[in-house]
Amino acid sequence: MGVTKLACKKSLKKTVRAPFLSGESIDRELELRRQRARTMLAQENRFIYSPEFEGMERSSAPLKAADRLLEELSHGDPDKKPRSKSDAADDETAVFLNWSSSDPLLSFEQEQVLFLALNLARYRINRLRSRLSAETPDVKIMNQIEQKLELVEKIRSQLVRSNLRLVANLARKFSSSFGEVDEFSSDGSMILLGAIDRFDYSRKLRFSTYATHSIQRHFFRSWKVRQRRKERFPSAVSELLSEVPERDSQVRVCDDPESVVRQLMLQAKDVLDDREYQIVGHRFGIGGLNPDGQTLREIAADLGISKERVRQLQMKALDKLRELIDPDLMPVDEIESHSEGYNFDQD
Repeated sequence: MGVTKLACKKSLKKTVRAPFLSGESIDRELELRRQRARTMLAQENRFIYSPEFEGMERSSAPLKAADRLLEELSHGDPDKKPRSKSDAADDETAVFLNWSSSDPLLSFEQEQVLFLALNLARYRINRLRSRLSAETPDVKIMNQIEQKLELVEKIRSQLVRSNLRLVANLARKFSSSFGEVDEFSSDGSMILLGAIDRFDYSRKLRFSTYATHSIQRHFFRSWKVRQRRKERFPSAVSELLSEVPERDSQVRVCDDPESVVRQLMLQAKDVLDDREYQIVGHRFGIGGLNPDGQTLREIAADLGISKERVRQLQMKALDKLRELIDPDLMPVDEIESHSEGYNFDQD
């Protein structure tokens, strides 16, 4: 047995205060600690450095001030229940389910307190990690790291909740439908988290101003991309039909576009794969199960893929469907005779 491993086992016995532990139990406990240490060392921990951190080496006042502020904010709403540790860990995900958070926008002073503590805690985490060994992990150091990580997550969650209404308001300005509000809000929340990690509080600017510019910039780029896609790809089958050129403007093309849509979906089974067919059907509400259609997020959740992948498959499917449309279209009575009793949501 190596000297290092032997010393680590002796230290482990002293730590757990159980000198009667068997060698197998000690090995198991040591391996668990090593896995815990490796996880901490592998985590990304970005922060904005400030020279004042050096003068706060032994001071816990900034972290305690942030902790007190978080307590005050959590009890500011009489209907809000105190969050447990497990609830706080899930806050970032759960809060996105409701775009109208009741948490008020933070004042400049409150932002300064939270961002100072956020970056100072991360700075100290990095200092502690530099002393942590993956082979002979120190439990005291790991406990200190976890304590500071917990505070970091609580601060980030509070900053998200306090700025979530800002994201929702900006999303509404760039959206033309409820589905787009949901998609813009989701994207904006991710931009908000990135802005929290990049914000330099030492410049004495309001974070809400910085976040507004970051989110608006992202939304404007997304909006331009959506506009270009709308010009290139129809957003619904009915819009797809409206692109069919008329060879003779005096000739009546079709009295019932719904019949043409049904016929189009009959042929779609021959050119679309199952996933593309399902996306088109549910996105545009074809088949009667959901007349209003589903959002990209809802379809992505059903299929177990990303929202962006659903959008790509939708564009690909519409491109294939456009090639099926005959500019003269089939007679209405013939289309209806082919489409009777067809279930457009069948597999």
